Amino acid sequence: MLNLAIYDALNSVQPIGKPYLTQDATVRGRTGIVDSAVDHAAYTALTAAFPSVDMEEAFKGALALPNCGSHEDQRVGQRLGTETANAVVADRVDDGSADTTPYRETRLPGHWRPAPDKPAGAPNWGRVKPFTLSSGSQFRPDKPLGFTSPERLLTSAEYAAQVNEVKRIGAMHSTVRTADQTQLAHYWANDLEGTYKPVGQQYDHTLAVYARHSAEGTPFDSARLFTLMSVALADAAIAIWDSKYDTDWDVWRPVHAIHLADLVKNPYIEADPGWHPLESDPAGKSFTPNFPTYVSGHSGIAAAWAGSLREHFGRDELDFSGGTDDPFAKGVVRSFSSLSAAAREKADSRKFIGVHFEWDNEAALALGYKVADHVCRALSD
Repeated sequence: MLNLAIYDALNSVQPIGKPYLTQDATVRGRTGIVDSAVDHAAYTALTAAFPSVDMEEAFKGALALPNCGSHEDQRVGQRLGTETANAVVADRVDDGSADTTPYRETRLPGHWRPAPDKPAGAPNWGRVKPFTLSSGSQFRPDKPLGFTSPERLLTSAEYAAQVNEVKRIGAMHSTVRTADQTQLAHYWANDLEGTYKPVGQQYDHTLAVYARHSAEGTPFDSARLFTLMSVALADAAIAIWDSKYDTDWDVWRPVHAIHLADLVKNPYIEADPGWHPLESDPAGKSFTPNFPTYVSGHSGIAAAWAGSLREHFGRDELDFSGGTDDPFAKGVVRSFSSLSAAAREKADSRKFIGVHFEWDNEAALALGYKVADHVCRALSD
């Protein structure tokens, strides 16, 4: 919402793409109003999204910065930024994000089981109104590995191979996972409360890529980049959650596939009720994110990020280094030769940390790139 409000405001001053909701031709070329327009667009959108957060001091500090234009520029910028933000806010009224319908569990083999005494994670998010997609199901992936029913998948050799892979490389005390694989598993996790979460890491890495590779460095350039990226991430999250919850099969995670393997007639898997994933809290207690496995949120978000940045910069081969907020990888900085290489590593990390299968990651990467391509087309002239 914030980035779209800024985007429509700046797109009125200087064309950077297709208008999202509004365009004001009366301010074309008035670059002196940009700072004021950005400040008011951001403030208006944020206060609508987070009404309990006091942003007044930060807002006044932004308005007091130099180069904010003449008094008239500030007045026109205020009007423009407020109007574009109000349009975005109004467009999100009753968008489904407040739906609290409880999740209904299916206690059959292969179906996901929530953690005891813990609510299912955002079970209705796949029905939220997207920003550019026609619906969360627009690019819905095929069923896992192409099998038409849970029974056919669960009894297959392909399923056994993927379960046994995670069992080996994703265990808390795996003897085959390398030190680098353990590091990257934690580096990309950011699942714990208090971290900036997977989407926050993509914002952080966008800043790193922009600082290293942006030739323009103008408000218009950054507004376009962050809008493409943020809308791609938002629509990808809706599409991913549609796949997780709104199909006819909410697929279980590796932890249940391994613990409850005796419920499945597959001779290639041996149950291990004592198996635990590498993913854990600061006290060392293992856990798995509390929503179905198919498809991977981390992987789909990573691909949507890589695809949107690739479109903005016009190439994938953008080297950069970035950090993490995960307490198990404190101070770790990793370097990448391309956007897609970073997305691929983030996807792989979910197996090494023991919470996803390879089919989750592959389908999510494909979904994320499709969403990014769609968003970039929707916001391009």
